[in-house]
Amino acid sequence: MVLIILFPFLLVLTVTVHYGFLTRLMAILDTGWAQSIKLIAIICGLFVAHVVEVVVYAFVYYFAHLIPGFGELPGSSFEDWINTLYFSFVAYSSLGAGDLSASGWFKILYGLEAINGLVLITWSASFSLLAMNRMKFCQPCSESDSIE
Repeated sequence: MVLIILFPFLLVLTVTVHYGFLTRLMAILDTGWAQSIKLIAIICGLFVAHVVEVVVYAFVYYFAHLIPGFGELPGSSFEDWINTLYFSFVAYSSLGAGDLSASGWFKILYGLEAINGLVLITWSASFSLLAMNRMKFCQPCSESDSIE
C-alpha cells in the first residue's frame, strides 16, 4: 500500500528534477561558448541530473527499512549507504544487480526505478540530439539539409 503512494511521488519528483536540469541546460545553448564546451557542459549537466535522481531513490531505499514488511536486502543491509547507492545506480540504469537482490516490495520499487531511469535516460538522449541539432553540431548534415 505504501508503494502506491510512494512511487507516484518519486516519479513526479525525479521528472521535476530532470525538467529543472534540462531547462537550465538550455541556457547553455545561448552562450557564446565554443561548441565543444557547450556540448561538454550539457553532457556533464545531464550526468549530474541522473546522479541526483539515483540519490533520490537511494534515500528511499535507505529509509524504507523503517517501514515494517517493506522488504530487505538479503546478505547486506540498506542501512549501508554504499550498498544502497550501488543498488539504486544498478536499478536506475536498468543494468540489473546480480550480486544484490531485494525482497518484498523493494523488488517492485526496483523495477519501477528501472523504468523511470530508462525514460529519463532516453529523455536526456533526445535532449542531447536536439541540442546538437540546434548547435549545428554536424556541419555536413546541416549542409545536406540546405541542398534539398
